Amino acid sequence: GVGVSIHGRFRVATEKTLFAMPETAIGKYWLFPDVGGGYFLPRLSGRIGYYLALTGCRLKGRDVLKAGIATHFVDSDKLPALEKDLIALKSPSTENIADLLNSYHAK
Repeated sequence: GVGVSIHGRFRVATEKTLFAMPETAIGKYWLFPDVGGGYFLPRLSGRIGYYLALTGCRLKGRDVLKAGIATHFVDSDKLPALEKDLIALKSPSTENIADLLNSYHAK
């Protein structure tokens, strides 16, 4: 889930991505997001995290990027090529990975 992966340096979303924390919309768990949600949700820009925590609203596709949950947006049909190129990196460094992800990033 998001509570673990949100702390990664790179987070890729596609048009098929669905961000959901349904536990925040269930009565007995209201406002208690799981694993780290209480940490990262209030730190999202523009109070979107508060909104997500209070409503249990789901975000799809590019909205995950706009909210700051994803760092890159890649069309899902390009994921196999991205994976192949990531594996082929001879010396994977933060900079090399960022450059590669940026080359696949759909604006």
